Amino acid sequence: MDIDPQFTVQSSAGTNITLGFIESLYSLELSADSFRAVTPGFIAGFYSLGYSESDALIATSFTNTVLLFADQQAAASAAAALAQAVAEKKGLSTPVAIGNRTNTFAFWKPGTQELYAFQATGQHVIYTTVKDRAKIMLETTDLPAMVALTEKSFDTVGARLREFRPTPPDKLTDIPLDHDGMLGRSLTRPREDDWSNPPGLYDRIGALHMSSDPVSDKKLFEEAGVDWLANSAGNVYRAEDSDGAQLIRDKRSELSKVYRRIDPPKNLPDARCREFRAKNSLVLRFHCVASYDRYTAEVWSDQLIDVQQRISAQYAILTKAK
Repeated sequence: MDIDPQFTVQSSAGTNITLGFIESLYSLELSADSFRAVTPGFIAGFYSLGYSESDALIATSFTNTVLLFADQQAAASAAAALAQAVAEKKGLSTPVAIGNRTNTFAFWKPGTQELYAFQATGQHVIYTTVKDRAKIMLETTDLPAMVALTEKSFDTVGARLREFRPTPPDKLTDIPLDHDGMLGRSLTRPREDDWSNPPGLYDRIGALHMSSDPVSDKKLFEEAGVDWLANSAGNVYRAEDSDGAQLIRDKRSELSKVYRRIDPPKNLPDARCREFRAKNSLVLRFHCVASYDRYTAEVWSDQLIDVQQRISAQYAILTKAK
């Protein structure tokens, strides 16, 4: 969204998307062993995905992954090695220049509408992919458009990274695991839930990565004064005040053609619960939202009893937190 306004749709319905990671990531489509072999000095990474349309079958998908390394040399070596590994795995035979940039490696297969590019910048590697599914279906190509989008990605993400000061690796264990008790106010994620994305804390900007509608939520977070989001068994938002928390509750539980209202737990009448009625294996069926003081919590489940139990337990945690 910040790179190009056409990408306003994300696939983050629920808590099972992978954003932060330590060793490997499905977006690189490399095994953990293959990834580890070409990334000495790798510390951690973060991944984001946007679509140009709500229908992914005809949308252009746009991914950006940032990898943090111990030093600039490790990042530069990894950019070249990862680009070669991905190109070989996907059968990408033709190198592509991304402007006049150095430390940049991009590949595509002529006749396809997919571009994969890596750039080393300081201690980081930016990995950007562009895939236009509509053009793939129509069997047409527009390489200059993909290159232009990749340039915008490298420019925008690179500018943000130049402002970022990573914590030295030997100081990582000194960082508190919680912030203002946000994770302490969150319902612990059950073992049977998806753990591909670890529990984490996000500021207002970072929280937009957890949104399926970042354009609307950007405005909502500003109006409600959201400063932090904790993600574990669900999401817990901290607003400026109780009015802001109730605004989030009401907005995050709005009905539409695919959502209908369902009963909240009997002991929690102020909660807002709804059922997703369309067929989509990526969206959990039931969703409940509740607010207490300046906090709003939302949880998901495919079982009605489970989602009611989760929001009740989450609400109890909020009321007892100090």
